[in-house]
Amino acid sequence: MVAMTESLDDILLADPAFWKRPDKYDILARFRRERPISRQPLLGGEGEYWSLTRHNETREITKNAKLFVSRHGTGMGSSLSSPELAYEIAGMVNRDAPEHPRLRGIVAKVFTPRLLKEIEGDIAASARAVVGAISERGECDFAADIANRMPLKVICDMLAVPQGEIRGELSRLSTQAQGYGDENMGDEDDSLDAFIALNDYGEELSRERRKAPGDDLLSLLITADVDGEKLTDRDVGIYFQLLITAGFETTASSIAQGMSFLARHPDQWRAWREDYDGLVGTALEEIVRYATPVVHFGRTAAEDTEILGQPIAAGERVVFWYTSANRDETVFDDPERFDIARSPNDHVGYGGGGVHHCLGMHLARREMYHFFKVLFETLPDLEIDLDGMQQINGLFINGMRRLPCHYTPVRMDA
Repeated sequence: MVAMTESLDDILLADPAFWKRPDKYDILARFRRERPISRQPLLGGEGEYWSLTRHNETREITKNAKLFVSRHGTGMGSSLSSPELAYEIAGMVNRDAPEHPRLRGIVAKVFTPRLLKEIEGDIAASARAVVGAISERGECDFAADIANRMPLKVICDMLAVPQGEIRGELSRLSTQAQGYGDENMGDEDDSLDAFIALNDYGEELSRERRKAPGDDLLSLLITADVDGEKLTDRDVGIYFQLLITAGFETTASSIAQGMSFLARHPDQWRAWREDYDGLVGTALEEIVRYATPVVHFGRTAAEDTEILGQPIAAGERVVFWYTSANRDETVFDDPERFDIARSPNDHVGYGGGGVHHCLGMHLARREMYHFFKVLFETLPDLEIDLDGMQQINGLFINGMRRLPCHYTPVRMDA
């Protein structure tokens, strides 16, 4: 019961050690009740930010892109104060109007449910390929060998990234870029180096693809017309990096975390296998809510304002914790309960709405739909070794490093 007696004054949410605590959700619940908006120091005393832990106010901020801007970066730290560096790290995510809608519009139509139907067969084939690659082994690391490979294959195929070792390197760089805070992922400098390396590779690939554009997503970026101008190779490289990092890590985390939740709730796992299509819609949303793969995001106040009666000065950073918002007891009935039939489920796992809502959320849903369907049909007796589980406890990504599993080997038809 340490969380109930410990002073909130002593809790540093920017400290990576906090996110490894087993009572972190209890502490976040206290913040929601006692200090929903509070001043928090950055690790090392390098500045401060406003910390927001409630659901409704998180949605309000993310929908108000004029008052709460993204061009100074969307993390918690001051290192992203330069708009130029912020753009290198997250491209259009760290841009406001008019640049943001122009950049977003280039590929936005590709990720609509209607357009995704055109590649539905490819997504299903990717699920079969990923599961088929391990189905005869009898055991594997669910996180590294399955969960990571499904979204990586889909987004790399869409971008026509060459087959081979480079795809594994993109996976490694993406995890390093977004996993900062975890003791195995390095610090912010290591994260920045990984972002830049991804940009550099995307830029190099852009120059090569210009010689012979195809019908892939990268070629779409190269040939796109943005107010009468083409994107530079650097712009394309940064866009490439964003599509890789956003299209890979969050979905991989949701898949792996989802399996760990199902392993802890075998009755729900069994119910879903027996009525896949009847439960898949609510099950996928609950997995994303409960996992909340993106821990936090931030905005900068463009002018003086207030949140929950607390004055916020122009230029101050406001960080909203999706992890806390998705367990807000004023919005979710018994939020600590994992329930694949939960409805309604107004989670913010894909962002809080507004112009910056997750561009790839429909793709993520289709990937997970086909993946779990193939997995349940192919490996019905798969068992997860929770004792061997190792999570990535980062400040930005709530992922999974290792998740051993075993099952009856089976040969899949080609």
